Amino acid sequence: MKKLFIFFFAVVLTAISANTFAQGTQQTVLINASRNYWVNSTDGTTQDVSGHTNSTYVWSIYEWDGLDATDYTSSGWTATPSATTEADFVFGNTSFNTQIEWLAAGSYVVEVVETSDGDGCTTKRRFGVKVLELDLLTTTTYVTQQVAPLTTCNTNSGDIWGDSNDDNLNAEALATMTITYEITLSTKAGSAASADLVGTVFPNAKWKFTAADASTIPAATTTPAMTPDITWTVSNGATYTSTGDGTTTDNEILVGAGTSTVTITAVVQNIAADATQDYVLDFTIDPASVLVDNGGIVDDYAEGQEPTANDGTNNNDGSGSGAFQNDAYQITINPAPNTTKIKFD
Repeated sequence: MKKLFIFFFAVVLTAISANTFAQGTQQTVLINASRNYWVNSTDGTTQDVSGHTNSTYVWSIYEWDGLDATDYTSSGWTATPSATTEADFVFGNTSFNTQIEWLAAGSYVVEVVETSDGDGCTTKRRFGVKVLELDLLTTTTYVTQQVAPLTTCNTNSGDIWGDSNDDNLNAEALATMTITYEITLSTKAGSAASADLVGTVFPNAKWKFTAADASTIPAATTTPAMTPDITWTVSNGATYTSTGDGTTTDNEILVGAGTSTVTITAVVQNIAADATQDYVLDFTIDPASVLVDNGGIVDDYAEGQEPTANDGTNNNDGSGSGAFQNDAYQITINPAPNTTKIKFD
């Protein structure tokens, strides 16, 4: 099973703007975000500050350790250019304004060098940016336990039935069983710490993802007539029911601002079968469908996406094991046998 995801938003922090002090981080964004940067302008669209009409500009991006104690405005700071796989100038880097797409998690320094027309005098401005990763941490609870991919009997297994019960147990009021999946969005791979959750880092941003129901359910029982559907309920109020016909149905799930965890609950109608008719509960999340709103007045999910390396086959730190999985665990539920009444002579 596989899952993929991704998102975007910015938080501006306050910093002391003095060349003699460490500058720290002024902006925090999510991986794959595109952000606009400019100088000598009030809104970034028009150069409207006098005295710069004929200036030339060169923008650069440097790697940074992200430590406030590191003064990247110091002449002794070593400026190491970022790789094109870490950040990219979308529309070039030789105007008073530019746009940068952030492609890798980490800390960076944005620099612009303005050169005056005629005398060749220069000024450098630098700006600290932290780029955060995204990660869906999916766990499954069966009863009260977190489980790995599991095969289990339905909750009627082991029940005691007497002669007063129907000869066909499917005619009885068999219990239902419930499986709950928790899906948490973090901004640091492999972390469930509250400080790393999207609702903490970006409290004004909504997020969404698409869950494709890939469950297999047994065919409808005709004697007596019953349809053993799986009903999925999402904690934000969305619901859907598996078609059980082998097709995949995509269900977009919207999560409100300030919320880091959403639950998907599957309620399964128990059956007793003459032959094995298993329920297989399964869904997938496409990484490209996991998007974060930019936190503005208008919903905008255009940017931010989970790294493709978190593809559901690896632990999210790349180790291939551990509690944090990018997949919903598959649960296979076996029916209890449809034992007839005891006959005698």
